[in-house]
Amino acid sequence: MTDIPEPERAVVLIPKAARDAFAAAIDVRVVATVEDAGGLNWYYAAGTHDADRLEVALMPGGEEIMLRMSNDRSTTVVCPIEQWHDLVGKMIPPDAPRNT
Repeated sequence: MTDIPEPERAVVLIPKAARDAFAAAIDVRVVATVEDAGGLNWYYAAGTHDADRLEVALMPGGEEIMLRMSNDRSTTVVCPIEQWHDLVGKMIPPDAPRNT
């Protein structure tokens, strides 16, 4: 029988002002991450690794969200937490029922 090592625990501190927007960012099935050269984690939707995809990172300090496309990582867009929250709140997941 092989011993399975205990998984490492990580602590993520998110400012209260950023909590709702960060939850909205990861609520769209964002469960995968890619780390850039600076050690910043970029989140993206699971199952999209082989496709062009949107990647989202919470700025240090938690007041802004950075967005970039995986096919052009040299270009990022920064938006305030409130603007991101408003945008994500209006998005409809592909499998959600639509009101028609």
